[in-house]
Amino acid sequence: MKKVWVGVTLSSILGLGALTGCGTSGSNTSSNNGSGTSSGAVVNLKLGMWSSSPAEKQLVQDQINAFEKQNPNIHVSIQVITGNYLQVLQPMLASHTAPDLFYVDSSYAPTLESAGVLMPLDSYIQQDKVNVSDFSPALLKAFQWSGKTYGLPKDFNTLALEYNKTLFQKAGISAPPTSWDQFEQDAKTLTKAGIAPLAFPVDVARYYPFIVDMGGSYYNASTDKATFTDPSNQAGLKFFLDNYKQKYFHDPKDFGGTWAGEPFAQGKVAMAAEGAWLIPFMKQTAPTLQYGVSDFPSLNGNSANMVYTVSYSMAKSTQHPNSAAKLLFFMTGKSALQMTADSGLAIPSRISEQGAFTQKYPDYKAFIDGVQNAVPYQFGTLAQNFVTAINNATEAGVLKNVSPAQVLSQAQQTLATQGQ
Repeated sequence: MKKVWVGVTLSSILGLGALTGCGTSGSNTSSNNGSGTSSGAVVNLKLGMWSSSPAEKQLVQDQINAFEKQNPNIHVSIQVITGNYLQVLQPMLASHTAPDLFYVDSSYAPTLESAGVLMPLDSYIQQDKVNVSDFSPALLKAFQWSGKTYGLPKDFNTLALEYNKTLFQKAGISAPPTSWDQFEQDAKTLTKAGIAPLAFPVDVARYYPFIVDMGGSYYNASTDKATFTDPSNQAGLKFFLDNYKQKYFHDPKDFGGTWAGEPFAQGKVAMAAEGAWLIPFMKQTAPTLQYGVSDFPSLNGNSANMVYTVSYSMAKSTQHPNSAAKLLFFMTGKSALQMTADSGLAIPSRISEQGAFTQKYPDYKAFIDGVQNAVPYQFGTLAQNFVTAINNATEAGVLKNVSPAQVLSQAQQTLATQGQ
């Protein structure tokens, strides 16, 4: 359930490509120029994915069936990549044996984009007149690099505030907080009632909205560099550390959990701040617990959020780029995403499909609303090194009562020793 970022480096992709020096050519030599339609010959495509459940694989298969019905000369087979998805995909990309189309998580998208293993989509988008304005800007931004688009989002998640109605009632609190200032008042009330207020991990993937709300930024996209030591970052980090110091925020590990959903489902905390993945978890593990979902609270008059999203992207080495582009646009188009919405397995990425989705699944509205002011969960090509450096330094700040300036300086020094 917890969002995990798998490490990937640019050198590992380029280095493996240099070693192999073989594989399928990226140029198209087929008689139909990659379209799969001009000569009547059947084009065979592979779609690579991870599979979190049989239901997800079935949804993708149903979408493919609908695509093939419209495009009888294009046959698509699913390739489920098991194990560590990215570590398996890397050598496939380097050796030009990757699927034609595949999932890309936004967290490591910049590394793949900068390595030159993904196909830029802009000319295909223009050629097919794809309506990209139907995607929220934050979702499009997650798959853009150096002015080019390398994927279109298929679904997404953001953060919301989940609250235990029974514990709120016990403490005499009538409604969830809409701001973090109000949260602190409610946290005092909950603490006096002997209730732990909030499970909130020491993880930049969760607390980064505080940095943004207070005018900071840990990363400069134009230089692809960390900016931890910029003074503007101290206020947001101070807010986070102060709430830990006052015991308003609690690490899920304090309750024997690996993520915030576990102590929340067990009724050990009044609130959690997680993505929509919490909802099916609660249905399975705590079906009788009465809880609500509200917007991620604002701070300093701002309402930043994190967006976690996955694209369909195309291998630059595909032999059938036109057919692969047609499949990509279908899988991220209205018809396929309506199927996603109907399934309830994920939040559809197109704005035009979200109204019907929230009517059917009203508990997800806060997550959809959160994308309006969200920043993608990604930090350029620094990827896992960035996350590890700041998380380790922040944890030291929590455990050793280190100042925000010291935390940020330590994170910057850690990256510097790695040449980043």
